[in-house]
Amino acid sequence: MQVQWQRRAALGGLGLLGAVLMAASPAAAQVVDFRSSDREMNRAIAAARKTLPDFVALYRSGKGERHAVKVAIPYDRGREHIWMNLTAVEGDVFTGRLANDPVHLGSLNKGDSYRVGTAMISDWNYMSGGQMHGSYTTRVAVKKLTPGQVRELGLNLAPLP
Repeated sequence: MQVQWQRRAALGGLGLLGAVLMAASPAAAQVVDFRSSDREMNRAIAAARKTLPDFVALYRSGKGERHAVKVAIPYDRGREHIWMNLTAVEGDVFTGRLANDPVHLGSLNKGDSYRVGTAMISDWNYMSGGQMHGSYTTRVAVKKLTPGQVRELGLNLAPLP
């Protein structure tokens, strides 16, 4: 599953946050728009950032699998928030490969290598015991999907810590 945030809407309009939710297969992509002032989404981002040191410690200890962070990548009209599968964390620098194709970043593609500092992280997740841990922003975004869309995504979110 991939989640992507943009400071501008994925489908147009100013002042919106957009989310793309994807299961293991890109065919399951769902787009959800949020206003940049959405309090629930902003609380989710703040909670993810607050718990980021715990996630980094877990990643470094080798616990869990499929570790990812959502990164805010600048483009001409704002920032696109997109999941990146981690390959390394060195100090405050996260390195990985983009987990899906960006909407507004024509020079980047799924699988491209990318490096970003801690300040650009807006969420994190990893798999353990068949459940996805973290994904604070995903929990907000799925509330805007139909039950059928949620089933299609096949989400199995673990309780938050």
